Amino acid sequence: MPTFITSPVLGAVLTDVASTATVATGTRVYTSDGGTATYIRALSEISTFAAVAIFADHTAQMLTTTNSATTKRVGFAQTSIASGYYGWVQTAGIVKVNLATACDDNVPLYTTATAGVLDDAVVSTGLVLGVTSTVTISNATAVTCIAAQGAMIGSGDMD
Repeated sequence: MPTFITSPVLGAVLTDVASTATVATGTRVYTSDGGTATYIRALSEISTFAAVAIFADHTAQMLTTTNSATTKRVGFAQTSIASGYYGWVQTAGIVKVNLATACDDNVPLYTTATAGVLDDAVVSTGLVLGVTSTVTISNATAVTCIAAQGAMIGSGDMD
């Protein structure tokens, strides 16, 4: 069953994308999988299943190690959002996320130089705290991950 919004904006759909805002950016809702989602405006195109950096003004762009230094908020696009458009990104719950080749399950995930993609290769300034994959993969693909409430970009490694 697909994840859907349970409150406080009933009737909104997580996959809805619009050229004008339908609710205030920054609006946070609860989802049917026990998670949350935040309404954002895309600064540039956001691909389906991309990890995204969410900035203080509730704009977002696909997450990289470089832009992770400018925010600590992270989300996960479950649909593509065109540049300048508005949409929902999940910030907690059961999410699909683009992962790099040969990424293990149940290990810390980190940002990469590839926009929107996470990996288990240690990056000292790009630890994505509270997010882990549920499966090991051999090829780069989108997989189901668990994102805890309060998931964020941290610095330092796990060693």
